[in-house]
Amino acid sequence: MKHRQICNPKIGIVNPDGHAIGVDIGATSVRAAILSHGTTDGRPSVSVHGCGHVDLPPGAVLNGVVCDQHAVTAALRQMWSQNHFECRNVILGITNQQTVVRDLAMPALPHDQLVKALPYQAREVVPLPLDQALIDWLPLGEADPSGMVPGLLIATPRQPVLAAVQAIESAGLQVARVDLSSFAALRAIADENHGVEAVIDIGAHMTNIIIHRHGVPKVVRAVARGGQELTERIVDRVGLDPERAEAAKRLQGLQATNRNFTDALSEGLRPLLAEVRGSIHYFGTTEDSAPVERLSLTGGGSALPGLADLFGEHLGMPANVVAPMQHVRNRLASKELQNEDAELSATAVSVGLAMGAAA
Repeated sequence: MKHRQICNPKIGIVNPDGHAIGVDIGATSVRAAILSHGTTDGRPSVSVHGCGHVDLPPGAVLNGVVCDQHAVTAALRQMWSQNHFECRNVILGITNQQTVVRDLAMPALPHDQLVKALPYQAREVVPLPLDQALIDWLPLGEADPSGMVPGLLIATPRQPVLAAVQAIESAGLQVARVDLSSFAALRAIADENHGVEAVIDIGAHMTNIIIHRHGVPKVVRAVARGGQELTERIVDRVGLDPERAEAAKRLQGLQATNRNFTDALSEGLRPLLAEVRGSIHYFGTTEDSAPVERLSLTGGGSALPGLADLFGEHLGMPANVVAPMQHVRNRLASKELQNEDAELSATAVSVGLAMGAAA
């Protein structure tokens, strides 16, 4: 998705060497994926040319908001240095609980007139002061007989975006485009062969819930639930220190034999399950003839052993963990890049952001 209000037309989205870079600033690390676009058998395809990640100190990013710009800048510089990245123009992903995504039909207007008309339409549905928000509109089809074009209105708080952009620019990089992390995850994970699919991107602090129909987003939400909350419950319930609790969570998860351990995880997951269930129910009220067919889980939190089975059982549909590079055809474009390293370093967000350079 191209954000006209927060895209710098003077900076090339694709770098001079033909590569696009997606940067995902998460709660625990910064991650980047470098892709190039091409064709395979006459169809558009992408290949990966580099991936990297560097851990962030606790508190540097909270609920999608950069709180310590110096720490994020230092991590970005380290990632570029240790991976020998040469490209400087990046696509930034953002997530925020206050981000609003709503269906909105707009008249078929020239771009300059559309930009002027959008704030008047947005003020009716955006619960944010418009002078404190960045807004955009994404068309989703052709104009109907009345001249109205279906689309999505996107609005997000301005200040968190500026803080992330400043952290990136201080690292000597340039932000060519800002995109929603939820749209990027959808781009990387969605299987358009399924009529209706829910993509659940679980991070440390935030989870993005996206329900799409043949690739078109219908429900987009960001909720303050994630893997860190589960670790904290293990610490409180079982008495492990945070480092051992995190390691045990990743190794054993819901398959652990310690009842207190699994109870802590189950209790921590109930609010997230309720959020997903509520999103599916809401979708059903707007698209009653199209039930959700399956859940696709991604993000660091999705690696919890037994999580997909739990989601499938409670929500009554198939649930699977999906690798962030499922749509990347050639993962060995760089001789130094190994499949396993790419899978560990990449996220659906960083990959999807770079994929969006062709949009």
